[in-house]
Amino acid sequence: MEARSDLIYDVGLFDGVDTAYYLFRGYNVVAIDANPLMIEKARSRFPEEIRTKRLTLLNVGISNTPGTETFWISDHPDWSSFDRTMASRTGVATKSAVVQTMPFSEILSEHGVPHYLKIDIEGHDKLCVEGLSRDMLPTYISVESECAIDSRTLSDDDALSMLKLLRHVGYRRFKLVKQATCMSIRPNSAANFCVSLVSSVARGRLQVRGLSTIAYKFTDAARIESNLGYAFSHDCSGPWGEDIPGDWMDFEKASSVYLRTRRAYFSRKQAVYSFWYDWHATY
Repeated sequence: MEARSDLIYDVGLFDGVDTAYYLFRGYNVVAIDANPLMIEKARSRFPEEIRTKRLTLLNVGISNTPGTETFWISDHPDWSSFDRTMASRTGVATKSAVVQTMPFSEILSEHGVPHYLKIDIEGHDKLCVEGLSRDMLPTYISVESECAIDSRTLSDDDALSMLKLLRHVGYRRFKLVKQATCMSIRPNSAANFCVSLVSSVARGRLQVRGLSTIAYKFTDAARIESNLGYAFSHDCSGPWGEDIPGDWMDFEKASSVYLRTRRAYFSRKQAVYSFWYDWHATY
């Protein structure tokens, strides 16, 4: 089954910020979320797109088998998950909801293979990727590189498990993107240092009054906004595929870059898990 060039899946709809961008770009969207509160908000936000069938909302969770399962709605909304430990990070309150579940392969069979598949479902991303096959493979995909609870320390092998899974289902080229800044991590250490420095001066720890505005013009985020004519919010998944600055990496280079980036981050001994990076991939 070939990917439909007019279709995007937003798996992990959340507040609809990504779906809004995909609709802005003219795509039809299938937006999926296990959280019934987010589905209802989307119904209110996108009534015309739903009416004209440009947007299909699915209030389901992704699972290996069809059925129902308890979903944990977190007071920190973007942590809501089928994994109660993830939903209650740092001790935040949760409440339960029983939701329908179904295999991702069944959703693909019913609604078609998308041009781009965005996945962000707090620790269950792999269930979507495992539901892909070589004859049902989106042209582009993005997925969280890892999602661990605060108390767990991942080995290098565990940390690379999502990248390995992407390769297993058929993807061969990869980009690593920092969620908060839409910055693409470069394989060349010197180039990556320069890009990171500019980003930090513009919006990060090295932000300097009077220089941040100038520095921002040279960031990946500014280049993306200029090229696409769209201002991305801080909590969005951003652009995908060829719209992301930086070269594609093969598996070996992507593995090396990821471990280098990860080790540098955790050497600062963050108290709370906040290593938020996405893998973008294509074949």
